[in-house]
Amino acid sequence: MIKYTMIARNCLLGSLAIALSPMHVSADEPSPKPVAEATAEVVDVVPQIDALADKRMREMSDMLGKLKSFRFSVEIVNDNVEPDGQKIQIGRRSRVEVKRPNGLRVESQGDRGWNKLSVFDGKHFLLHDRGEKVYSIIDTPGTLDDFFQFLFEKYGTSPPLVDFLLGNVHGALTEGAESGALLGDAFVAEKSCDHLVFSNEDLEWQIWIEKGPNPLPRKFVITYKDVDVRPQFMAVFREWDANASLDDARFATTAPADATSVPLERFVDSQPEEEAPADDGADKKAETEN
Repeated sequence: MIKYTMIARNCLLGSLAIALSPMHVSADEPSPKPVAEATAEVVDVVPQIDALADKRMREMSDMLGKLKSFRFSVEIVNDNVEPDGQKIQIGRRSRVEVKRPNGLRVESQGDRGWNKLSVFDGKHFLLHDRGEKVYSIIDTPGTLDDFFQFLFEKYGTSPPLVDFLLGNVHGALTEGAESGALLGDAFVAEKSCDHLVFSNEDLEWQIWIEKGPNPLPRKFVITYKDVDVRPQFMAVFREWDANASLDDARFATTAPADATSVPLERFVDSQPEEEAPADDGADKKAETEN
């Protein structure tokens, strides 16, 4: 499932500003596999997904897939697990702008002095740490889907909310699910929503989808069941503009004049210690966050 988002637990995504809560991977750990692939190696499980839940997911996916130029803001709260098992919440807020097929801009600010800009223009990717005054630009030709796959394969990273930006949102968010159900009515930010839940052996993910003609995602929560303290990743979507007018200049990957160029590996390999999740006693890592 969630070919990208759910593997955020084993990723360094916070460093890419698309992710809102980084996950440190030690040098001797292998690159994480998509959840669906890892699950297939263990047991072939037949999903038990309620028809109504699947229908709502497809409606959301169809709408998101048709959007050509859009933006939204997202508020993230991420549980980082300390060595003694205590959960410390880390928060960030990001502004995401997308212009398909190959435009992405994410501005993110939050706790611990987080202040980053990420831009993809179909040819290059720019990551600018405004606080540290350093940046990196790499060649990454292709579409948004190509770009996200590149980050996964090259750097073992994956933005936790990238599933909502892929061409097939339904497939990304249900792949690997062993069960799924529509729980009922709910409200998020004064929006009437349907509340859905999906799960497998290790993870549970909940989605709140707006009712009516605009089935937009309004809230998304991941719970890591295989960690004793069950840390969570929570995202609340706000300020959706499904038909935004976005100038191409918004996606310029121009080097900032007041910053120093560094390799992208500098961002991937140098995560703040307080944002690295702790070992749960059995070599398991708990994370959950652009």
